[in-house]
Amino acid sequence: MKEFLNFINGEFVKNTSGSTFPNYNPVDGSLIGNTYEAGRPEVDAAVAAAKAALKGDWGRLAVTERCKMLDALAIEINRRFDDFLQAEIADTGKPYALASHVDIPRGAANFQIFIDTIKSASTESFSMRTPDGKTALSYGVRVPRGVIGVICPWNLPLLLMTWKVGPALACGNTVVVKPVKKPPPPPPCWAR
Repeated sequence: MKEFLNFINGEFVKNTSGSTFPNYNPVDGSLIGNTYEAGRPEVDAAVAAAKAALKGDWGRLAVTERCKMLDALAIEINRRFDDFLQAEIADTGKPYALASHVDIPRGAANFQIFIDTIKSASTESFSMRTPDGKTALSYGVRVPRGVIGVICPWNLPLLLMTWKVGPALACGNTVVVKPVKKPPPPPPCWAR
Protein backbone atom coordinates (compact mmCIF):
# COMPACT_ATOMS: atom_id res chain seq x y z
CA MET A 1 0.00 0.00 0.00
CA LYS A 2 1.44 3.36 -1.04
CA GLU A 3 1.58 6.17 1.48
CA PHE A 4 1.50 9.77 0.28
CA LEU A 5 3.32 11.98 2.75
CA ASN A 6 3.59 15.72 3.11
CA PHE A 7 6.75 17.32 1.70
CA ILE A 8 7.86 19.98 4.17
CA ASN A 9 11.25 21.69 4.39
CA GLY A 10 12.89 19.23 2.02
CA GLU A 11 11.59 16.09 3.73
CA PHE A 12 8.67 13.70 3.31
CA VAL A 13 6.81 13.61 6.63
CA LYS A 14 3.65 12.08 8.07
CA ASN A 15 1.39 14.27 10.17
CA THR A 16 1.06 14.66 13.91
CA SER A 17 -2.55 13.45 13.96
CA GLY A 18 -2.00 10.24 11.99
CA SER A 19 -5.11 11.08 9.99
CA THR A 20 -5.20 9.75 6.44
CA PHE A 21 -7.71 9.47 3.63
CA PRO A 22 -7.84 6.92 0.83
CA ASN A 23 -6.79 7.91 -2.69
CA TYR A 24 -8.78 5.95 -5.25
CA ASN A 25 -8.24 5.49 -8.95
CA PRO A 26 -11.37 7.11 -10.45
CA VAL A 27 -11.39 4.73 -13.42
CA ASP A 28 -11.79 1.44 -11.60
CA GLY A 29 -12.22 2.48 -7.96
CA SER A 30 -9.07 0.66 -6.90
CA LEU A 31 -7.18 2.01 -3.91
CA ILE A 32 -3.96 3.75 -4.96
CA GLY A 33 -2.84 4.45 -1.41
CA ASN A 34 -3.44 6.51 1.70
CA THR A 35 -2.70 10.21 1.89
CA TYR A 36 -1.62 11.88 5.12
CA GLU A 37 -3.75 14.94 5.72
CA ALA A 38 -1.98 18.21 6.37
CA GLY A 39 -3.43 19.69 9.53
CA ARG A 40 -2.58 22.95 11.25
CA PRO A 41 0.84 21.76 12.52
CA GLU A 42 1.91 20.67 9.04
CA VAL A 43 0.67 23.86 7.37
CA ASP A 44 2.38 25.98 10.06
CA ALA A 45 5.64 24.03 9.53
CA ALA A 46 5.41 24.46 5.74
CA VAL A 47 4.81 28.20 6.04
CA ALA A 48 7.67 28.55 8.57
CA ALA A 49 10.01 26.69 6.18
CA ALA A 50 8.90 28.90 3.28
CA LYS A 51 9.51 32.06 5.34
CA ALA A 52 12.97 30.79 6.33
CA ALA A 53 13.79 30.09 2.65
CA LEU A 54 12.88 33.68 1.78
CA LYS A 55 15.39 34.89 4.37
CA GLY A 56 17.95 32.26 3.32
CA ASP A 57 19.58 31.08 0.12
CA TRP A 58 16.43 31.21 -2.03
CA GLY A 59 15.78 34.84 -1.10
CA ARG A 60 19.30 35.81 -2.16
CA LEU A 61 19.17 34.23 -5.63
CA ALA A 62 19.40 36.48 -8.65
CA VAL A 63 16.73 36.15 -11.35
CA THR A 64 19.16 34.27 -13.62
CA GLU A 65 19.93 31.75 -10.86
CA ARG A 66 16.22 31.21 -10.12
CA CYS A 67 15.59 30.74 -13.83
CA LYS A 68 18.32 28.08 -14.03
CA MET A 69 16.70 26.19 -11.18
CA LEU A 70 13.24 26.39 -12.76
CA ASP A 71 14.70 25.29 -16.08
CA ALA A 72 16.21 22.27 -14.33
CA LEU A 73 12.79 21.53 -12.84
CA ALA A 74 11.14 21.59 -16.29
CA ILE A 75 13.90 19.36 -17.68
CA GLU A 76 13.40 16.89 -14.82
CA ILE A 77 9.63 16.74 -15.40
CA ASN A 78 10.32 15.91 -19.05
CA ARG A 79 13.05 13.41 -18.14
CA ARG A 80 10.63 11.64 -15.77
CA PHE A 81 7.74 12.06 -18.21
CA ASP A 82 6.52 8.45 -17.85
CA ASP A 83 6.53 8.64 -14.03
CA PHE A 84 4.48 11.84 -14.10
CA LEU A 85 2.18 10.40 -16.75
CA GLN A 86 1.43 7.23 -14.80
CA ALA A 87 0.80 9.21 -11.60
CA GLU A 88 -1.53 11.62 -13.42
CA ILE A 89 -3.50 8.81 -15.06
CA ALA A 90 -3.88 6.86 -11.80
CA ASP A 91 -4.80 9.95 -9.79
CA THR A 92 -7.22 11.65 -12.19
CA GLY A 93 -8.40 8.85 -14.45
CA LYS A 94 -7.50 10.80 -17.56
CA PRO A 95 -6.93 8.95 -20.80
CA TYR A 96 -3.30 8.39 -21.78
CA ALA A 97 -3.66 10.51 -24.94
CA LEU A 98 -4.93 13.54 -23.02
CA ALA A 99 -2.49 13.42 -20.11
CA SER A 100 0.49 12.72 -22.39
CA HIS A 101 -0.32 15.56 -24.79
CA VAL A 102 -1.66 18.17 -22.39
CA ASP A 103 -1.04 17.77 -18.67
CA ILE A 104 2.58 16.65 -18.48
CA PRO A 105 4.16 18.59 -21.38
CA ARG A 106 2.24 21.77 -20.57
CA GLY A 107 3.07 21.38 -16.88
CA ALA A 108 6.78 21.41 -17.74
CA ALA A 109 6.27 24.17 -20.32
CA ASN A 110 4.64 26.42 -17.72
CA PHE A 111 7.98 26.75 -15.96
CA GLN A 112 9.66 27.61 -19.27
CA ILE A 113 7.04 30.25 -20.07
CA PHE A 114 7.44 31.98 -16.72
CA ILE A 115 11.24 31.82 -17.02
CA ASP A 116 10.97 33.71 -20.31
CA THR A 117 8.46 36.15 -18.82
CA ILE A 118 10.55 37.07 -15.78
CA LYS A 119 13.74 37.40 -17.82
CA SER A 120 12.05 39.94 -20.09
CA ALA A 121 10.18 41.87 -17.38
CA SER A 122 11.19 45.49 -17.60
CA THR A 123 12.34 47.47 -14.63
CA GLU A 124 11.13 50.84 -15.72
CA SER A 125 12.98 53.98 -14.77
CA PHE A 126 12.90 57.59 -15.85
CA SER A 127 14.38 60.89 -14.79
CA MET A 128 12.43 64.07 -14.31
CA ARG A 129 13.06 67.65 -13.36
CA THR A 130 12.21 68.71 -9.85
CA PRO A 131 10.85 72.16 -8.94
CA ASP A 132 14.30 73.26 -7.76
CA GLY A 133 15.78 72.58 -11.22
CA LYS A 134 17.58 69.41 -10.27
CA THR A 135 16.90 65.92 -11.57
CA ALA A 136 15.23 63.03 -9.77
CA LEU A 137 15.42 59.43 -10.88
CA SER A 138 12.28 57.36 -10.47
CA TYR A 139 12.44 53.58 -10.83
CA GLY A 140 10.46 50.46 -10.09
CA VAL A 141 11.82 47.80 -7.77
CA ARG A 142 10.52 44.28 -8.06
CA VAL A 143 10.66 42.26 -4.86
CA PRO A 144 8.98 38.99 -3.88
CA ARG A 145 5.62 39.25 -2.12
CA GLY A 146 6.46 36.48 0.33
CA VAL A 147 4.97 33.04 0.91
CA ILE A 148 2.35 32.21 -1.71
CA GLY A 149 -0.38 29.69 -0.85
CA VAL A 150 -1.48 27.61 -3.84
CA ILE A 151 -4.56 25.41 -3.82
CA CYS A 152 -4.81 23.20 -6.89
CA PRO A 153 -7.86 21.19 -7.94
CA TRP A 154 -7.92 17.41 -8.01
CA ASN A 155 -8.90 17.17 -11.69
CA LEU A 156 -5.85 19.06 -13.11
CA PRO A 157 -3.36 18.74 -10.27
CA LEU A 158 -0.05 19.07 -12.09
CA LEU A 159 -1.04 21.46 -14.86
CA LEU A 160 -2.83 24.03 -12.73
CA MET A 161 -0.29 23.73 -9.92
CA THR A 162 2.57 24.60 -12.29
CA TRP A 163 0.51 27.44 -13.71
CA LYS A 164 0.45 29.03 -10.25
CA VAL A 165 3.78 27.88 -8.82
CA GLY A 166 5.81 28.81 -11.92
CA PRO A 167 5.25 32.57 -11.78
CA ALA A 168 5.45 32.68 -7.98
CA LEU A 169 8.87 31.01 -7.95
CA ALA A 170 10.12 32.93 -10.98
CA CYS A 171 9.37 36.17 -9.13
CA GLY A 172 11.35 34.99 -6.09
CA ASN A 173 8.48 34.00 -3.80
CA THR A 174 8.28 30.77 -1.87
CA VAL A 175 5.25 28.51 -2.20
CA VAL A 176 3.15 26.20 -0.08
CA VAL A 177 0.97 23.92 -2.23
CA LYS A 178 -2.20 22.32 -0.91
CA PRO A 179 -3.93 19.93 -3.32
CA VAL A 180 -7.68 19.66 -2.94
CA LYS A 181 -8.91 16.32 -1.69
CA LYS A 182 -10.65 14.60 -4.57
CA PRO A 183 -14.07 13.02 -4.19
CA PRO A 184 -14.37 9.25 -3.89
CA PRO A 185 -15.09 7.41 -7.14
CA PRO A 186 -18.69 6.66 -8.00
CA PRO A 187 -19.85 3.08 -7.64
CA PRO A 188 -19.35 0.90 -10.71
CA CYS A 189 -22.10 1.28 -13.31
CA TRP A 190 -23.40 -2.26 -12.58
CA ALA A 191 -23.95 -1.29 -8.93
CA ARG A 192 -26.03 1.83 -9.62
